[in-house]
Amino acid sequence: MTDYRIAMAQTQPTTGDLESNVTQILSGITRAKNEHADIVVFPETSITGYCCGALFEQEAFVNYNKRFLTEIIAPAVPHDLVAIVGYVDVKGTRRDGHPDIANSVAVIQDGHVIGTYDKMLLANGNHHEDKKYFTPGLEAKVFDVTVRGQTLRIGTPICEDIWKEDHDRDIIGEMREKGAELIICPNYSYFFYGKDTHRKEICASQAKENDVPIVYLNTSGVGDIVKNIMIYDGGSFAVDRTGAIVGQAKRFGADFHVVDFKDGTGSPVPHKPTPSKMEEILDALVFEQREFYRTLGIPNCQVHMSGGIDSAVVGAIAVEAMGKEHVVFITNPTNDNGTITKGNAQHIADTLGVPLHWQPTQAAYETLVKGFRDAFKAEPDNVAKGNMQALLRTAQGLTSTRHFKSAIAATGNHTEIVHGWSTFHDIGSVGAHSPLGDLTKVEVFEIADHINRRAGHEIIPKGLYDGTVPPMAELADAKEDPFDYYVISGIDAEMIRNRKSVDDIIQAYRRHTLTAEFFPPGPDGKDVYARVDLKGFADATWDAFERSKRSVFKAAQAAPIVIISPRSRGFSDRETIINRYAGWYDLEHAKTRIGGNA
Repeated sequence: MTDYRIAMAQTQPTTGDLESNVTQILSGITRAKNEHADIVVFPETSITGYCCGALFEQEAFVNYNKRFLTEIIAPAVPHDLVAIVGYVDVKGTRRDGHPDIANSVAVIQDGHVIGTYDKMLLANGNHHEDKKYFTPGLEAKVFDVTVRGQTLRIGTPICEDIWKEDHDRDIIGEMREKGAELIICPNYSYFFYGKDTHRKEICASQAKENDVPIVYLNTSGVGDIVKNIMIYDGGSFAVDRTGAIVGQAKRFGADFHVVDFKDGTGSPVPHKPTPSKMEEILDALVFEQREFYRTLGIPNCQVHMSGGIDSAVVGAIAVEAMGKEHVVFITNPTNDNGTITKGNAQHIADTLGVPLHWQPTQAAYETLVKGFRDAFKAEPDNVAKGNMQALLRTAQGLTSTRHFKSAIAATGNHTEIVHGWSTFHDIGSVGAHSPLGDLTKVEVFEIADHINRRAGHEIIPKGLYDGTVPPMAELADAKEDPFDYYVISGIDAEMIRNRKSVDDIIQAYRRHTLTAEFFPPGPDGKDVYARVDLKGFADATWDAFERSKRSVFKAAQAAPIVIISPRSRGFSDRETIINRYAGWYDLEHAKTRIGGNA
């Protein structure tokens, strides 16, 4: 078989919305017929969505998904079209009484499912949950389909099946040995910056190695596992047997793209420059902001503007994603807020074209302080006063959502969340989602600069990220943040993203091998090795370790974090609240202590 036309139907499934998801599939089948495609491909779990959690344990749900496949989708596929559809297959019942299910694809032609394949290499790292719900497949199958009156042998690995670098098996190689002439890989692959390039490198390498074209079909949309929100960035593509990219769907949105192959090759698509890290992240966050609120049916986003950089960035993202008419800005000053930040808050709101609602909290704060004195016959300390101020912002913010039909976008960033530099249930950590929760403070500086560059004018005051105005919480217990973020942001990222221990990080400082991306030079041009000596760096690392352990309690109850890196705080890193590990052990002394207690 030499010539065929493949339609990449990059749909945007919504978790659990079987009817809407199947409607998208049927539309894709109709369009494929109209565009004279021979094969149309849909994403992994395209009927159910991937982030279904407990729904995968409900027999009715998984049975409905299978009936949609056989009773509605399959009859829509004519004899001259092949459809590859991701769904959840039901194998039986497990010993615990829940359905025994597989992550599967159906190969459909002439109104019937002619074969099914079950995902073999189940993903379980970071944000994946394959092993929790699915039973792995047993065989690297290939299927004979009829295309233009001839037989074409296809293999249909699913997502993780092609990441042979992480496994002992080469599924594409096994399918090729069984005669596969074309590899079609449905995916539900979540976004992190730089991953799109890596996907293309993997597929191009395997296409050349196996002398076989590969169609990589990814989904678009958002999903969650309660404490983390994943972005599914689309970007489906096709590579021919030489490894050249011959088809490319758009990123961050549903799309439909047709690719023609002749003897396993195609016409290379024009090269697109790889986006910068901040360009890619900003596109992803704008997409997530829009789709998260749309999917939940929340019309308006509420951002509490402090005049600082974090709320400014969240506000700018919300306006770009949803339009200024669907964004609410509120500021909740007390007497501890300075005139500079008050002015910044109004300036940012005016620049973005969003009215700023002023709702001072000073009077309510004074009432709380008086109530404390009257009840306990004592003066609250500054930490208690800071808590009062922060919690009042949240109380006023939550009550405002009723009026504005809105949901709060939390403004806390990765460094604050890991370091615990946010008051329990502060407006920075409470809300529907945390758009900056996976960006370090330094990355927030960088994305602020990128927002201004992309807009072509200053939306966010440059002084907030060029070192002119120091970061400040402006609460009773903290007027100015007591950290050098060009040091601690990187330390926190090394701990969470790279899973490094305290000793690992300190030794990396000694060897000047810290992750350069996490420790860029500050506005003064100094890098981390010039900013702090070994003792100061070691002290900062130990402090970060202790703070990060304590802050798990807060983070576990804060707004879900939007993922933009390979590993973040939330569900993916499986941190625990009960944790007495001290970060080191003197084993000789430990032996004595343990022996003495025996």
